[in-house]
Amino acid sequence: MESRKEIAVRLFNEGYNCSQSVFAAFADLYDMSQETALRISSSFGGGMGRMREVCGAVSGMLLVAGLETGAVDGRDTKGKLHNYEVVQQLAGEYRKKNGSIICRELLGLEKKEFNDPVPEARTKEYYKKRPCVNLVEDAVEIVEEYLLKEKLLNMEPPKLAIRKVEQEKELQEVADLATEIWHEFFPCILTDEQIDYMVEKFQSEDAMQDQITNQGYSYYQVRLGNCLIGYTGVKKEEKRLFLSKIYLKREYRGKGLASKVFRFLEDLGRNKGCNTMYLTVNRYNENSIAVYKKRGMKVVKEQVTDIGNGFVMDDFVMEKGL
Repeated sequence: MESRKEIAVRLFNEGYNCSQSVFAAFADLYDMSQETALRISSSFGGGMGRMREVCGAVSGMLLVAGLETGAVDGRDTKGKLHNYEVVQQLAGEYRKKNGSIICRELLGLEKKEFNDPVPEARTKEYYKKRPCVNLVEDAVEIVEEYLLKEKLLNMEPPKLAIRKVEQEKELQEVADLATEIWHEFFPCILTDEQIDYMVEKFQSEDAMQDQITNQGYSYYQVRLGNCLIGYTGVKKEEKRLFLSKIYLKREYRGKGLASKVFRFLEDLGRNKGCNTMYLTVNRYNENSIAVYKKRGMKVVKEQVTDIGNGFVMDDFVMEKGL
């Protein structure tokens, strides 16, 4: 699994600001969606709206401190005191590591009025010249060491759960995730036009609802703790189980989670009285093919399917006995 520091670095490298990268790395501890965390912390990038004041990584760190120690009673003097002490401790540790908590000083910028709100393009040169990714790492380490050490030590690792989609909201979550994963995963194999077409035709909420209602499909969410990390869709065809879809978000691949999903699907197929499971996979999707072979699936044929609009699916059919 990704460490929180790795999550923060990944978010920064994906274009999120320092504050967002730090704060969102801890959102799951407070039952907060990543989207909410990113919105809450968005204004603090660039030293607060690019004014080069308090470093965004520090702001993200202190937002976590607010969730952990913030007073919620206006008359709670002791609570306020404790929160402010924590804030000063965290800021002090950050200052020890980096010499300042002020964005312009950390970046070596001249002292002047900063009022240009236009964010810089995230080019290779940007990442090379900026210390920000290191500052993000420092902020996460300080939160883990000085604010959440006991909490993190006592936490149980999140459990993987695979549950059948039963509600409209759950299906919408799967559709949103499908759009995200397909546009992240397939550009090296398919054109953007074909990806858009296939998502709309096969993985939009309406398309999946039709598959469930009229075509005998079932969809399942794959969750790690409170986080939706993937999904799978299946259909029973007499004594065969068709694995229509099985996807995990990028950051959760290569960590053994796909094998657990496969074991679930194998058990599901047996419980449904199937003796074979099969799937189709783009013949140029080498990584997925390797994963399927590792799970004991074999290529049994090739097929090209016309899906309309001038597009085809050029697939291997792979299967495995249950």
